[in-house]
Amino acid sequence: MRPLSVPTIAALSARSVPVVQLLLLNFGWTKDGPPISAGAIALNSSTWDLVWAGVTYKGAYGLGTINVNDDSPGEGKDLQFEMSGVAADAIALALDGADQWQGTPIVLRTAVLDANYQIVDAPIEWTGTGDTMALQEDGDRSTIQATAESSAVDLLRGTPLTYSDADQQSLHPGDLAFQYVASQTGQPVVWPSKEFFYK
Repeated sequence: MRPLSVPTIAALSARSVPVVQLLLLNFGWTKDGPPISAGAIALNSSTWDLVWAGVTYKGAYGLGTINVNDDSPGEGKDLQFEMSGVAADAIALALDGADQWQGTPIVLRTAVLDANYQIVDAPIEWTGTGDTMALQEDGDRSTIQATAESSAVDLLRGTPLTYSDADQQSLHPGDLAFQYVASQTGQPVVWPSKEFFYK
């Protein structure tokens, strides 16, 4: 748990604490590029624009919802984004960009505002990547639904490597730390009795 700054403590001590959510959809991000890509979309849950860490989050109050997807196992819950009443041109844009959505880094923050409605702190609440996108039509109304997978899922995937000499040599040639692992597998370990230590 990280310590809170003095301005954050002062803001949290106020009679009312304004809180908004900051959503960063980092479209076009690459590992070799800058942290925030040129194609990134930054939105917040208020009606005005807010700036945090050099990024302007556009006010998007009422344009959509963010829900927790209860179907995901474990502690890392997936999120579902929904935008209702979408225009036909936006639907076409969403369908054309569905392949870009998958794997897009997403960061959701909870921002604490001071009395002047300026952000004093915005810790990360959730991180993940875009997963699927779907379109639902109900008469004249269209809804875009997109799901995002939590980065906590990576902790459950495991690794293809084992504690073997072959894998250790592939990572660090010449390191002999695991050279006797195979020969020691299944060997009995005999511990001396307590009387041995009183001699």
